[in-house]
Amino acid sequence: MAAGSHQPAKLAAVSPQPKPFDHLAASTPSPSNSSSKAGIHGPPEEASGPSSAGPAGTAGSEDSGQALGAAPSPPSPPPMTPTTRSMTTSSRPALRPITAHHVRFVSLLPPGAGKDTPVQGLVRQRFVWGTDIRRRDGGIPFLVYEPRRTDAAELLDDVRHWGDRLHLVRGGQRVTYAELLDLVPRAAAVLADHGVGPGDRVMLLAFNSVEWIVAFWAVLAAGAVVVLANPWWSAEEARHGHSVADPALVLADPRSARLVPDGGAWLELEELAVQASAPGRAPLPRPAPAGEDAPALILFTSGTSGPPKGAVLPHRSVIALQHSLLHVTRHLPHTLTDDWPREVALQTGPLFHIGGVQALVRQLLLGGTLVFPAGRFDPTEVLDLMESEGVHRWGGVPTMVSRVLNDPTIDGRDLSTVRAISLGGAPVLPELVARVKARFPNVERGVSQVYGLSEGGGTLTAASGRDLVERPGTAGRPLPVVELRIDRPDETGTGEVLARTPTQMLGYWGQSSDGVIDGDGWVHTGDVGHIDAAGYLFITGRLKDLIIRGGENVASTHVEDALLKHPAVREVAVCGRPDPDLGEIVAAAVVVDADDPVTVAELRDFAAGHLAHFEVPTSWWLRTDPLPANDVGKVRKRDLLAAWPAGPGVTDDRR
Repeated sequence: MAAGSHQPAKLAAVSPQPKPFDHLAASTPSPSNSSSKAGIHGPPEEASGPSSAGPAGTAGSEDSGQALGAAPSPPSPPPMTPTTRSMTTSSRPALRPITAHHVRFVSLLPPGAGKDTPVQGLVRQRFVWGTDIRRRDGGIPFLVYEPRRTDAAELLDDVRHWGDRLHLVRGGQRVTYAELLDLVPRAAAVLADHGVGPGDRVMLLAFNSVEWIVAFWAVLAAGAVVVLANPWWSAEEARHGHSVADPALVLADPRSARLVPDGGAWLELEELAVQASAPGRAPLPRPAPAGEDAPALILFTSGTSGPPKGAVLPHRSVIALQHSLLHVTRHLPHTLTDDWPREVALQTGPLFHIGGVQALVRQLLLGGTLVFPAGRFDPTEVLDLMESEGVHRWGGVPTMVSRVLNDPTIDGRDLSTVRAISLGGAPVLPELVARVKARFPNVERGVSQVYGLSEGGGTLTAASGRDLVERPGTAGRPLPVVELRIDRPDETGTGEVLARTPTQMLGYWGQSSDGVIDGDGWVHTGDVGHIDAAGYLFITGRLKDLIIRGGENVASTHVEDALLKHPAVREVAVCGRPDPDLGEIVAAAVVVDADDPVTVAELRDFAAGHLAHFEVPTSWWLRTDPLPANDVGKVRKRDLLAAWPAGPGVTDDRR
């Protein structure tokens, strides 16, 4: 397509192509960077896909680009005042434990209950997920599936037939679908006993655990809004998040309870487990759905620049992303039979980020098993779990993947079960893809990359292994209900990437959206890129990461990509340092091995062979310590600049 604004020619009923997204829909991490051309790009007109069936669904409307939870701007619910309710105690019932790994939920299901045992007495005809795509009437004119689910809690109804299948694994814990579906409505009843009602906000402040997952679904089953808090926050950040979300209740694990602000109502996840497992605990009937545009999640941005903001994702966001991914991979829930092979996915990223939620919901709908490490990311444990649990699929940011590949125990491992690895969260170099294929023999076609952002509700584009070979650096093509546009493209078709999709946020809770969503419903990603003639997106930089050196714009990611090609460079971050003459100079922090003889002069000469003269760094910091990163692996450049050694020239920590 040429530069400008273009609409797909046929919108009444678009059949999105299943290719090139076969073997995608991985345990995808949060957004990545990669590259495409000006214009609006949606699904091709005449591509073929799975057949559609079922009646048309309903659509609502929404306002966007406004502060949520602050003024009477729909669809925000009325603000709630938290009660001052604290943790209660009770005795543990003598029931059959799910596991002996720490204090956990127990199941009230009778022995042998499984796929033929109705949960809560519910036996429902399976919902048919549609494959027709139409322009939504009312509100932002998103592309939407017909028919479609409109309430995230209803996703639990799509998995009741899996029954005795193993769903969750963490350490000694083993939880089946039947046990999860038995626990969720009783945990929802506990929340109701603590004053939580439909539309209320419940903050989940905890690390990955089975309890976290039960609580997540229980909040949705109670008709409330899940607020995903970061347990790695500082006390100040936790106070900020709590004040923004103003939750009716906080659910915390023992490690994170210290972050609950004084006076806030909270309940320890362990106590939720005890109360939900008590004999006679009746399940909570699910309240009437609030509508697909009602808030379902509040997801805090990573906060690498400025305080975290709470992106509000409606029910349609959670559902539409999965609908797209499962459609293009031909795995829609109603098409999966009871003997569908059980896929084992490894989740090493935090559940409280968009990639974690995406992986959790995907694995639920596929009848698969989700495996978690016991604690923080450890490359050796990742390899151990791949072998012991027979992991088929894994997703991670490039930093995590590189550290697994560099783990000294990787030689001699049997990694033959791994058939798909999805990369995201940062640029992916062809060299890394090649290393993955060399170490994981069965992922030749299963190395994929995704691009997206929290404000967009997760994945916007995806690139298959073949795409990455044929179009190095691409972030892939948009998912079926995602439209992309390049804003104010230059003569090369490069400009800011804009997206419009039903997966996108409503706005920031209680805060201004700062123009992130414009009047036509387009999300301004802040990423710079172009779209080629075939609709493939290429990310070339970020608006806020541009370094302006003497009037010349330098994209930090471009310089980083060049330096990462040097064999001695393990990690690199390029920043703009203040300069009284040029305004900013290009500065590179480079991680190398302590015994590597590489010099700054060598790196400078190498960079000069790949970059324009004004792009070559003039300030260098060679170091052996890893770069400071947030919990999803993105470098905290603000912290890096604050710690930068004084002086404009060269610092070598190896000397």
